[in-house]
Amino acid sequence: MVQLDALRAFAVLAVLVAHFIPRDSKLFLLVQLVDPGGLGVRLFFVISGFLITGILLRSKDHCEKNRLGVLYALRQFYVRRVLRIWPVFYLVIGLATLFSVPPLLRQTFLWHATYLTNFYLFFTGWHGAINHLWTLAVEEQFYLAWPWIILLVSRRRLAVTILIAIAIAPIFRLLCGLHTGNYRTSILPFSCLDTLGVGAFLALRKDEMGDDQSRKYPFGKGGLLLGFGVMAVFVLLSALNYGRTIGYAIFDVGAALIGGWIVWNASTGIRGLIGRLLEIKPLLYLGTISYGTYLYSDFIGYLMHMAGTYKILGWLLDSSLIYVLTISVAALSWHFFESPINRLKRLFPYRKISLDSRVEAHVSATA
Repeated sequence: MVQLDALRAFAVLAVLVAHFIPRDSKLFLLVQLVDPGGLGVRLFFVISGFLITGILLRSKDHCEKNRLGVLYALRQFYVRRVLRIWPVFYLVIGLATLFSVPPLLRQTFLWHATYLTNFYLFFTGWHGAINHLWTLAVEEQFYLAWPWIILLVSRRRLAVTILIAIAIAPIFRLLCGLHTGNYRTSILPFSCLDTLGVGAFLALRKDEMGDDQSRKYPFGKGGLLLGFGVMAVFVLLSALNYGRTIGYAIFDVGAALIGGWIVWNASTGIRGLIGRLLEIKPLLYLGTISYGTYLYSDFIGYLMHMAGTYKILGWLLDSSLIYVLTISVAALSWHFFESPINRLKRLFPYRKISLDSRVEAHVSATA
């Protein structure tokens, strides 16, 4: 499933493009209509739901076959997630808070440190350089609850459970948006269950299929067409500047169905020219460092804005410089900070190796 890393790269590039196009440029009007940043984030969610659920399903099987308790799987999962996500996250927000980049971060540190940024932004509105942290908060909230569902619900009921979770999201966005008049309801955890849930459902179907590499999308051609239809309605509503609450209630549905189709095909291996494109090494590398790229991006953009580079270079060169700096910092972060910590995950394997297995492996190796 190497092509999924390329999808991560496209997703983070979409977010970068959306974040660093000035509002006074003509291109920004197009960005408003299509919302590439929103599409990139939702693609991230579909990928996350797919990968995390796949890991949990394999861990569930291992525990059942080896009579291990659910707590073993939960411990391994949470430790590995902490090692991957927390160190660089707390390093970045800690430094940003220390140097007041931006100043608001120091006043609101506890919201972000406890992964509640999405709730803070829902209640208070968008706040520039901290806006992107809402997606990381949603991911952590998903990690907190989802393993219990996958590990404790019987396989016979998992598909229905996931489909119910998917259905909850657009209903919640619509009702909450209409009741509060706040279109930012789409950043709350229940609102993201359709994008995360579509990824989870695909992982379940792939796990049930085993070695069968059928390329038939589980939601069918109808699901894909529905996704494009929903996105067309969203673009139309955006162009007319009408029905913002309804638009954002349906946006994730379209993004989930289209993103799900892309993830499904990439997970089974897209062939031909597109497949070769998705396996280009620089693209795969950018996918590998996409977490750091996303995390650093808005803080670096804020520093550049404060330095006034936009006035000197113009928006195109300024944005290009932000992209280069962000990716460079993310690369350094990955090699010298994240990757060494990430290697500690080998101490917490999902599969518990018994003493008999170790002896057998040793005998095989020395025979």
